Amino acid sequence: MNRHYLKTAQVAESLGISLATLYRWLKESKIPEPYRDPSNNYRLWTVEDVERIRRQAVPEAR
Repeated sequence: MNRHYLKTAQVAESLGISLATLYRWLKESKIPEPYRDPSNNYRLWTVEDVERIRRQAVPEAR
């Protein structure tokens, strides 16, 4: 089964935050790093990742 992955910019947009904020949260370990594509090291976000972030880190989503 193929999974659908989101780009980092799509994740930030869907959460209503800036890319800088998303990267800061990753750097500060506020959210876990997603799976990375071994061929290019790009972050591969799932819908489940986004929902987990929404529950954990985005106050207005609670």
